[in-house]
Amino acid sequence: MIDGARIRQLRTQHALSQGALGKGIGKDGQYISKLERGILTSVTTDTLEQLAGALDCSTDYLLGRTDDPRPQTPPQRPRRRTAASVA
Repeated sequence: MIDGARIRQLRTQHALSQGALGKGIGKDGQYISKLERGILTSVTTDTLEQLAGALDCSTDYLLGRTDDPRPQTPPQRPRRRTAASVA
């Protein structure tokens, strides 16, 4: 279930209107308004990812799974040594 209050908070922090955010994700301002007011509580995975990208936060933050809004970066894997780097 998506957290409309978090969408509103991040949208205002980024100085975006509901219409501008909606346009940025291929929706309209009324769609964003319904999300923020809790009328719509579920979205597709694509829409969730687009919202997170537009608001520069993680999808987990929008879903209320974490209180840290920073986008998650995948863990870095150690580089493998090649034969050329060993010599």
